Amino acid sequence: MFNFLNSAVLIAAAAALIPLLIHLFSRRRVKIVPFSSLKHLKEMQKRQVRRIKIRQLLLLVLRMLIILAAVLAFARPATRGGYIGSHAGVSGVVLLDKSASMQRQVKDGALFDLAKTKSGEILKNFGQGDELLLIPFDRQAYFPAGEQFFSREVAENILKAQTAGFDSGNIGEAYKKGLEMLARAKNLNKEFYLISDFQANSLPAAPESLPGNISLYLAELPVETDGNCGVAGVNLGGQLIEVGNEFAVDAEIRNYDNRAKNEQLASLFIDGTRVMQSEFQIEAMGKQTVQFKHTVPTAGFHSGWVEIGDDAYPPDNRYYFTFRIPEQFNVLIVNGDGSGNLVRLALVPSEELNRYWSVKIIPPEALSSVKLNDFEAVVLAGVADLGAVETLQLQRFMDDGGGLFFILGANIKAEYFNDNFGSKTDLNIIKPAPKAFSGAGYYSLERLDYAHPVFKAFAQFQKENLPAIKFYALPTLKEGPHCRKLAYFSNGSPALTEAGFGAGRMIVMTAPLRPEYSDLAAHSFFVPLVIRTMEYLAGAESSYELKNYVGDKVTRTVSSKVSRAEAAELIAPDKSVYGIAGSEKGDEITYDCHPIEIPGIYQLQSDGRVIDIFPANVAESESDLTAAGPEQVAKALGIKKYAVLLYGRPSGAVVTEARYGRELWKVFLWAAVILLAVEMILAREKEPESDEP
Repeated sequence: MFNFLNSAVLIAAAAALIPLLIHLFSRRRVKIVPFSSLKHLKEMQKRQVRRIKIRQLLLLVLRMLIILAAVLAFARPATRGGYIGSHAGVSGVVLLDKSASMQRQVKDGALFDLAKTKSGEILKNFGQGDELLLIPFDRQAYFPAGEQFFSREVAENILKAQTAGFDSGNIGEAYKKGLEMLARAKNLNKEFYLISDFQANSLPAAPESLPGNISLYLAELPVETDGNCGVAGVNLGGQLIEVGNEFAVDAEIRNYDNRAKNEQLASLFIDGTRVMQSEFQIEAMGKQTVQFKHTVPTAGFHSGWVEIGDDAYPPDNRYYFTFRIPEQFNVLIVNGDGSGNLVRLALVPSEELNRYWSVKIIPPEALSSVKLNDFEAVVLAGVADLGAVETLQLQRFMDDGGGLFFILGANIKAEYFNDNFGSKTDLNIIKPAPKAFSGAGYYSLERLDYAHPVFKAFAQFQKENLPAIKFYALPTLKEGPHCRKLAYFSNGSPALTEAGFGAGRMIVMTAPLRPEYSDLAAHSFFVPLVIRTMEYLAGAESSYELKNYVGDKVTRTVSSKVSRAEAAELIAPDKSVYGIAGSEKGDEITYDCHPIEIPGIYQLQSDGRVIDIFPANVAESESDLTAAGPEQVAKALGIKKYAVLLYGRPSGAVVTEARYGRELWKVFLWAAVILLAVEMILAREKEPESDEP
């Protein structure tokens, strides 16, 4: 059975009729004239005419066969079997897994190196007339030479340049892309090769259907799943990290091995220095938390990682994190009812512990003589009202990026607050908190917005109950639909609200803070609440980063006070430098940081100084090295028919059996040449002049 690889040329086979048509239209009609004296020559004439007709008929057939053979040669016929000619052209796609799990070490060496060796062996099955596409992949598919097929030589050069990466794998996405490319291929033979450790958690949930005309091969590699133990994550517990105060780092270790591990060692590194070690043991397929404690002597950006001993899979033996302690910031407290002293003590308990807050406290009447631009945040603690000049001064301060913490006292004048701040906060005071109350009952604090930066440090209260904080009297408020509430009282009214003022922010605490109105200041909850609020309003909250992964699209936001959007550089852990553009919105600048290709600590710099740092880690999914078998892979990818290329055995024989047999265009071309030669020999014989009857 023939398959024509260039079947459109078969239309030209009609040209084989041209010699026949020429022969039919060029026959001469002979008029017979009897001539008595030549009658004895009739027998000789009959023999000559018969010989001429046979030769002309043979030439006619030869000329038709020459044209037909030439047309068939250009149509590129191929058979499913046979041993003559060259094999039919092949279009092949080779998917090479370069995800982090391919970095493991096995008995025969590095798994990715073994995968490259197998890929090179597969490439040798392709000839000069074939076309290839080598697609390295992890979470995405890569096209080093563009989305086009190329020669074996180009594929071999691309293969040499490949190294295993640190991103997670996605076989399904690469498989889908490979099928799309094969659909564009020109050759009749189409082959698909998958070279991977076939990590079970990298298989797609929904299969892609494989067309029936594609031969698919799964390359076997010597995957070994036992032995791995990794750092799955780091938890800083939502704590407030301060200079000189001890903080805890909890590292979660996971054992992916079927054997327990004893006398293992974990180390904590801070700013590149090993500061603590801890021994641990872990059950087979188990989890273990290792806790470290440390202090840092300075504010600013800090980085660290937890590291365990080497094993067969190095990428998950470290887990990176970063944290930041703000530099010293200036806070102005306008003390209207005495509660400002409680805020000052929360920020600066004593001069010896004055770490990074510089606090100035004044009475309301002194506000007009203060230059607000010298401060990052202002606290109005129980202030009844302010003059028009002072109020305008505060509003301009917030418009320029400053933060205001307004603690409503029992003496607040509702008209003053509603006229100057009500429209921005979408909150109005109907009646201030009463000055006389029994104190028999109380309201409690509840429903915190844990996604807000102020309350991220209190995430443990999502699983535990908030402390029983009592508020004995509350104001009567009217809230609009755009009032952003950060916390509620037990009666459903807002306890903390936030509003934006130009480039700045304003947070309102609706209940008085004085001890006769609330016991909030007596709780351990109060100090971190005040510090987090002031850090947020000053645009310098202490923070830490744990959850960025290699290959992620990382977006970083910094204050416009510390950066210029047009001058940012991303410094990768290997010291590579990438220029990135920022987009400014209000008092913040957002940077899309890329590429994030290796694990470690990344820095953002502007004008030669660090404006932000963040970590990147290998995804935990890559630590589970469990491999899927060929049947599981085929089911996940929607494959009904496939062949396995066994590790350690040549792939040539398996591939040859599955290909279309042989391509016969050379046979037909030689046939046309031979027929042409025979025709030329016959045509050179001199024909005696004769008339056809």
